[in-house]
Amino acid sequence: MSQFIRRESPPHQEDYRQYRPFLRRDFRFVCAYCERTEFVLGGEEFFEIDHFRPVKMFPEQQKHYPNLYYSCGRCNRHKGSTWPSEGLMERGFRFADPCREDMYSEHLEETQNGVLRVRTLTGEYTCAHIRLNRPDLVAWRQIKRQNAADVLTLEAIVKELELALKAAPGPDLRNDLQQRLAALRSTIARLRQQYSI
Repeated sequence: MSQFIRRESPPHQEDYRQYRPFLRRDFRFVCAYCERTEFVLGGEEFFEIDHFRPVKMFPEQQKHYPNLYYSCGRCNRHKGSTWPSEGLMERGFRFADPCREDMYSEHLEETQNGVLRVRTLTGEYTCAHIRLNRPDLVAWRQIKRQNAADVLTLEAIVKELELALKAAPGPDLRNDLQQRLAALRSTIARLRQQYSI
């Protein structure tokens, strides 16, 4: 299954940059390649529109919405105008397409320390050209992994507090438990949004 499912049906635009709001929603405000969110990177100004098939080689695809991907600036610049030759593609070297496959389960595997291990030639090509093991991404994956574990712990605490709320004897205790639940749910929602958990 793909990482991203296109749900938007924008009208044709003469300038591909006009597709930006549609792309942001289709890609859930996340980089198509490294999966970091706008929230983590400091806002939408750190994101660009990538032409999956580079305009240099596929000029007819410049304004074709399915060829446009939402990408952080660093991943977009690393990918640039790179595209494998026919010979490389015949041998299995190509970019993983996050709109057609889940590159993080089919072609790459995240290790405990946040480094991506390649599983296929497609994973090797994608990881090398987009530099998906650059230090900032490895550190981010480590933090994301820890936050995912924290979310599970917080969700277990929420369940316990919900049970305690049902059995709470007085309005003061119920009010206190409701405030704690609201704060925990807010923290969980923020972590889920921030790290696409």
